[in-house]
Amino acid sequence: MAERKYRIKKNRWETALLQGFDIHEDGITTHMNEDGTFAGPYYAFLKPIDSGIPDAFWGRLSLRMEHDSNAAGYVYVFATDEEVLDYTDAESGIWKYLSDPEIGGRSKLKVLMDLGGEKQVNFEDILLYSQKGRYLYIAFEVVGEGTVSITDGCVYSVGDAFMNTFPEVYREEGSFFHRWMSVYSTIYNDMEEEIDALPGLLDPDTCPAEMLPIYASWLGMDISGGFLPEEVCRNLVKEGYELSKRKGTRWALTRIIQIVLGHEAEVLEHNTMRGYLLSDGAELPPNLKEGGVYDVTILVHGEIKELLKHRLMFLLEQFKPVRARLHLVELSQNATMDGNAYLDMNAAIPVGKAPTLDGDSSMGGVLTLN
Repeated sequence: MAERKYRIKKNRWETALLQGFDIHEDGITTHMNEDGTFAGPYYAFLKPIDSGIPDAFWGRLSLRMEHDSNAAGYVYVFATDEEVLDYTDAESGIWKYLSDPEIGGRSKLKVLMDLGGEKQVNFEDILLYSQKGRYLYIAFEVVGEGTVSITDGCVYSVGDAFMNTFPEVYREEGSFFHRWMSVYSTIYNDMEEEIDALPGLLDPDTCPAEMLPIYASWLGMDISGGFLPEEVCRNLVKEGYELSKRKGTRWALTRIIQIVLGHEAEVLEHNTMRGYLLSDGAELPPNLKEGGVYDVTILVHGEIKELLKHRLMFLLEQFKPVRARLHLVELSQNATMDGNAYLDMNAAIPVGKAPTLDGDSSMGGVLTLN
């Protein structure tokens, strides 16, 4: 049978019965009691893992358990082909019994042990060779004082890939040689998983956020310091090659603004605009009259917060042409009129403003404010 892996992630914890644990993205952690202490016992009962195969063999349970020195964690495992067993209160179904919050945790663990389960203490790699059955039940118990975290859980349907390389006479399950080789098999499996995960570490869509500044530096960008949102950093890294290739061009500046702000902006080169407007006989705007041949004005629609403006300029300075001076101008979208303006028939103000009343105003009758 080919090896199967069953990950114990957030979706499995959400279907489990947790007593005293909080769920987070990586696993579960004990939470503080009402009296402000971290004192057990705490219990967690996972919904059974279904292999779909009668008399299935189980390899090992791998997990990471971090705990304080005054706390201890116990892991209970039990495999069976039956969903219902004739054993006192478990007659209605094993999982129904284990998931009943009204039944004490110790009573449930005793049932698992009486049915043939195993108990391990603070183990991160637990061999499951003695367990055989379609359904695998896993439970956790934490006693003592202090916080305990359980993360990175994974169940392997078969274990010890190394054992298949030895003659059959050495493949006795549970023997000393089998358990001894399991240590090396565990190291090999963990190393294999890390190697399989390497492509994801180099993918801007899946790599950890702390790797993005490193990849950006390889492409000639400085986004270190966490001054940009993670999604913006990922997009900059994904387009970093094209941006670096076209550094110093109008396209690079425009594209960076679009990635950071989410919309396009107008990039005006004073030297080009001056010649165009003079040839057309048009009057130069004041900002273009004052600018020199190295000045570039960027027209951004809408207002930009001061902090975001500094972040955007820091990026644009890395991709501007040599000797160029950048000027960022915000274009207001609000309509304004002076005191002598009036509206003729069929005129409209495109942007409405909310009405306000001072303390001496009153509204009577039926009024509607749009």
